[in-house]
Amino acid sequence: MEKNAYLDAMGITRWKKAVPQNEVLTVLVNPLRIKEVDSPIISKVLALIGVDIAHCRFAVRAEANANVIWDMRGKQAVAGDDRLISAPINELEANIEAKRALWGNMQAYMAKKGI
Repeated sequence: MEKNAYLDAMGITRWKKAVPQNEVLTVLVNPLRIKEVDSPIISKVLALIGVDIAHCRFAVRAEANANVIWDMRGKQAVAGDDRLISAPINELEANIEAKRALWGNMQAYMAKKGI
């Protein structure tokens, strides 16, 4: 009889190595646009930079230890090398210049991250 069969027969549960949970990433949005996070632009940009939207949370301000990957609050955005910066979603959907600026920012971000 196998060792595991003995353990099972005695009702002893075996130790399993913990699987780390996926890190929750933060996307900062303009407070007026918090309801518009289902835009296809957002899901496409996140997919292009290799982020699953299911692992993201949308917020209007960053918490103390938040891992911000995209700040789309426009003029309120805080620049950083570790995040995308863009105009709010309504401007991205309507303004080609806002899309161009985001694309340029994405290229720099992906080059830095090796994507």
